[in-house]
Amino acid sequence: MIRTAAPLALVAVVLSACSQQPAAPVPLVPGLSKALPTVAEVRLEQGDTVLVFERAGEDWRIRDAAWRADRRWLQPLLLGLADARCDQARTADPSRFARIGVAWPAKDEVAPDGAFARPTGRLTVAVEGRAVSVVVGYPQARGGTFARVEGAPHSCLSAATLRLPARVSEWFDPQLWRVPFDRIAAVVVEDPGASALRLVAGEGGFRPEGAIIALTPDAAALAAALAAPRQLDLRAAGDTPAERVLRLEEADGVAHALGIWREGEATWARVLAAPADAMPWYDGREFRLPADVAGPLWAERGMLGAP
Repeated sequence: MIRTAAPLALVAVVLSACSQQPAAPVPLVPGLSKALPTVAEVRLEQGDTVLVFERAGEDWRIRDAAWRADRRWLQPLLLGLADARCDQARTADPSRFARIGVAWPAKDEVAPDGAFARPTGRLTVAVEGRAVSVVVGYPQARGGTFARVEGAPHSCLSAATLRLPARVSEWFDPQLWRVPFDRIAAVVVEDPGASALRLVAGEGGFRPEGAIIALTPDAAALAAALAAPRQLDLRAAGDTPAERVLRLEEADGVAHALGIWREGEATWARVLAAPADAMPWYDGREFRLPADVAGPLWAERGMLGAP
């Protein structure tokens, strides 16, 4: 019996060892998934820029910028970090960190045109009462992202998609405002040396005030662009005079206005009127408009139905 039991015990040990599953990858940032709903602040360093995002209800604001963060970048990044695992341990040698984009300060990441060739960044967030910094490195061609939690024994390749925008300006919400199209009462176009052209909603779209029907779609396109203008870039306001002023009047009397001008092929805009609680966002700034917004705003008066 003794001779039989020993081999059976050995077989049992071998089978038990074979049945063990490989250990599951550990979270990249332990505790972040649980802490994320209550995180009130995120610090981002990208290139030479530091942005601090502060939670404001369902939105995030950029501290010292009086502007909203673009949730299309920030929200997926935070959710990705909360769910990310260290799927493969990578180099622990600091001299090799730059090869996968997890060195900090970052090295050789800025292209000559000012865009980030392969954008990397450092995020700092409070988890369980302590600050945790994560360097988001290069994406891998086959999927996943290199990352390094400062203080961890090694860097990681995570299967998570962690992406940063190519330009720091892309962290800023592109929407200047959004007015429901059916709430527009009128749009006014003011050009130097010409009387103001007032466009009102009517049969078939927008038409010059006093006209019976809309004869062109250009007026409606202008109204739609002015109802939801977007910006590509922002800068401190200068003193360039507007070449055209556009005013939008809502049915309840709320007014918005943009002054626009051209610089080469680019169109820049300054907010001249908006609800009082929003004006601090616009004061002292001017905004570069994308072509799909700027084009309709520059429609010729004749194409808008003006005599």
